[in-house]
Amino acid sequence: MARPQPISLWTSIFGELTRNLLLATAVLVTVIAFAATIKPLADGRLAPFEAMKFLLLAIPPMLAYALPFAGCFASTLVYHRLSSDNEFVAAAAGGVSHRSLLVPAAVLGVILFGGMLLLNAQIIPRFLVTMQNMITEDVAKLLATRINRGQSVELRKLLVFADRAQPIELEPGSEARTALVLARPTVIERDEDGNVVSEGSAGRATLWVYPETSNADSGTTTRIAMRFEEFASKDANTGLVTGRALQHEITVPSSLSDDPKFLRSDELRQLRTKPERMSWIDIRRRRLADELALRRALDDMGRSLSAAGSFTLLDAAGRQVVVRAASIKPGNNRTWNILPKNGGNVEIDVLRPEGNGLSRTGGVRHIAKSVVLAPDTSDDRPAGEMALRLELRDVASSPLDNSAATESTKRERVPLAGLSAPKDQLASLLKLSTLPLLAEAASAESDPNVADRAGDLRNLIAYLQDEITSRQHERYAVAASCLVMMLTGAVTALRFSRSLPLTVYLWSFFPALVCVITISGGQQFARSSGWIGLPLLWAGVGVLALYTFWTYLIVRRH
Repeated sequence: MARPQPISLWTSIFGELTRNLLLATAVLVTVIAFAATIKPLADGRLAPFEAMKFLLLAIPPMLAYALPFAGCFASTLVYHRLSSDNEFVAAAAGGVSHRSLLVPAAVLGVILFGGMLLLNAQIIPRFLVTMQNMITEDVAKLLATRINRGQSVELRKLLVFADRAQPIELEPGSEARTALVLARPTVIERDEDGNVVSEGSAGRATLWVYPETSNADSGTTTRIAMRFEEFASKDANTGLVTGRALQHEITVPSSLSDDPKFLRSDELRQLRTKPERMSWIDIRRRRLADELALRRALDDMGRSLSAAGSFTLLDAAGRQVVVRAASIKPGNNRTWNILPKNGGNVEIDVLRPEGNGLSRTGGVRHIAKSVVLAPDTSDDRPAGEMALRLELRDVASSPLDNSAATESTKRERVPLAGLSAPKDQLASLLKLSTLPLLAEAASAESDPNVADRAGDLRNLIAYLQDEITSRQHERYAVAASCLVMMLTGAVTALRFSRSLPLTVYLWSFFPALVCVITISGGQQFARSSGWIGLPLLWAGVGVLALYTFWTYLIVRRH
């Protein structure tokens, strides 16, 4: 005949565990949430009223840190009281084993395990997004705060300093959300590699921040437009000082779209196949698409030169730029030299469109001793289109219209910018996601520029995959620690039933603390080193489970 289970005892212990768990969780999570609120409040990102809202929003995310210790603390208190009052001795005398007495702690631990899985998978990321939005949603406020504190503002290729920044009223009908005026701004322009291109200053600058837009692939972005008045700049290479108008527009990715910790578990899984959702991946993807489109355009030009002795480009006005030469050879710093036939000159005809065809009237012929082809990296090129430029040296220019008796004009340098290839493949390449684009680039990696871009992108994808794996395992390990810590507190209390409650809790607290530290440290290590960090991430949970089992064996013998 089976011995009846102590249902009433289990119910009593479970109820007392739940009450102590709720009380301990309320105290711990409030303290931790308050600590998380202090820094943005001290930095001026939150007003006092906003700080209270931020504190409430921080409570669910902070449960990931509070629940394991609260469960450990609750089980320690409850089981220590029952043990010190000899209730467990009486239960043992009635035939109730220690294993049976641990059932309420195990059941509540399983509930915490499932609840923490749900929190980490769906709820905590949503609250983290809301918290981050409170700090970063007002981009103009953040920029003004940095500038007024004497700090620089980095806006992609521009590094901006200013004496002060203050908001201004928007003009009627403006689509911008907010606007700032910068007094006496200083601007440092840099290229893609971070090298200084020019330094300049302006009398003032106006900055407009437009509402955020969302994209399924690249996440949430904010558009910032800037206009610098009375701008004078000094070229870093030539030292020449020029006055010019400077208008700049950038798209800033939200920090929420650049950190996997803000993503739900289903979004993390999708990120494995669509890594371009991270802007730092998408930037490299676009650079690879640029390089691959350029490589294919160069191949088309080379084949056209071999077959017909010329190739054709189009300028922004729709005019054809016909280049007659022998071949194209790689130069320095992503440039290509267009070599003339038989040591002569390179001929370039610029033909304007007329009706359905082209007209030589108004056209120009340039005869140059040397021509260099390079990508046009200016910010005003059309989005999604590849732009090229030709640098003509020692040029003689004359009209193509034979009726115009005009002598040729000789110039040392003639630039032709904003050119595009007739078969521009950049738009179709940009439509590809990251992994298919890498597959397309595999056939062109004999080009060192394509190989460098593809290798850089692969390295970042590998890093992102490790980041995703580490985040997933971290969430599982934190949930598992809730179950283990609940049992750790219970068996430790049974073992040290004659000690003070605080002493008993310390015997369970320090192993639990080591568990949490190894989870966090293992996640960081796994993010940077791959799967090698996963054993460290799980080591704390495993060691704590072994410690709990060893303590249980000691209790069971007595």
